[in-house]
Amino acid sequence: MSTVATSRLPAGEPVLTTDVVGTDFGLPLVRPTRTRQGSRVRVVRSRCRAHGGVVVWFTDGTKTPPIHGRTAWIVAEPADRTPGAATHASPG
Repeated sequence: MSTVATSRLPAGEPVLTTDVVGTDFGLPLVRPTRTRQGSRVRVVRSRCRAHGGVVVWFTDGTKTPPIHGRTAWIVAEPADRTPGAATHASPG
């Protein structure tokens, strides 16, 4: 299981996130997940500094609330990204 820090998160990187945990001006909010079980694969569109932290935007229109500190993201494995599979990551 490889991880990448928010400060080094490149556009196009598939990472594991939680399901939607709330909204911000109508945009769905997600957070980095700590386990593969029940997580979703989302592809990073961009990240930007915001008041209070760093916000990560995803290609599906979701984003994170401002993230502080040294948050690590779990990089999705090829098995997590297979076409035809549900958007949920495989348990493990």
